[in-house]
Amino acid sequence: MSSQSLLRYGISLGLLLLILMNVDFDILLSETSLSSLQLLFPATLAIVGQIIFLNFRWHILLNAGRQKVSFRHSLFINIAGYFANILFITSVGGIIAKSGLAIKHGVSVMHSIFVTFLDRFMTLFALLAFTIISLPFLSSILDQQIASMLSACIIFIVLAVGVSLGILRSGFLKNYILSSRRRSRLIATVRHVLENPKLMGKTIAHSLIAQAFFILCVFILSLGIEYDGNVIQFLALLPVLSLISSLPISFGGWGVREGAFIYGLGLIGFSLESAFLLSVQVGLVTLIAPFFVGLPYLLDKDFKKFFPSKAKATK
Repeated sequence: MSSQSLLRYGISLGLLLLILMNVDFDILLSETSLSSLQLLFPATLAIVGQIIFLNFRWHILLNAGRQKVSFRHSLFINIAGYFANILFITSVGGIIAKSGLAIKHGVSVMHSIFVTFLDRFMTLFALLAFTIISLPFLSSILDQQIASMLSACIIFIVLAVGVSLGILRSGFLKNYILSSRRRSRLIATVRHVLENPKLMGKTIAHSLIAQAFFILCVFILSLGIEYDGNVIQFLALLPVLSLISSLPISFGGWGVREGAFIYGLGLIGFSLESAFLLSVQVGLVTLIAPFFVGLPYLLDKDFKKFFPSKAKATK
């Protein structure tokens, strides 16, 4: 096990232990009612919906090149990425798995790597978009420093993307790009995808719908927890909490997500135990849902057909 993996385990375990030391288990057990457990199934279905729309996005990006991959195979590649994230802890594991399987299915190396990273970035973009929409509803509860940090991060990312696209389209680096065949092919792939308005429009739409399904999942789970506060503020907080939880510094977001939920939801009246329970339930359904989607592949008698041999894969 690498030192990076050990560090992620350490952060998750450390944060969870710190939280558990402050949890009143009698209150936590009383919060874990039968009704809250019954909500796990519809919440899991919401995450399945998120996965399906994320795969619509992945399928579109994957097929933007010359080689076409069926929806069923693209879904398999995507689910393999989910499982790789779990097995190898870091999101890099998912990126390697998705890129490698895409290449095995005949997609070019450059296209596979680029669309895998773009696919990840579009999730960040969707969370940022929802966060921008949410900030006005949170002005009365968010600390001014935190609100300023969030705004600064959003502005920095938007400017960085804007400047990068401007440089790319200006031809300023033309001589540098053309001096290497590999760089030329990469930039050609990037421009082919990013300068296709219809493709990018669908990609953005699917990204936003996917994150809306995640928000729906958390809302469903919250119905099993007693809360008499402002529902609008609760929904507005979720993209911010999801953005913080997605930081690649722990094992699958565990510990970081719980800390974010406890702090954020505490601002609108959630008890520590209620926020902790909701966060754990969110973690559970996001682990369970990929298994539901991947089950048909595991039950397929000819499971090996989803792993094409090198001889069958086109270059």
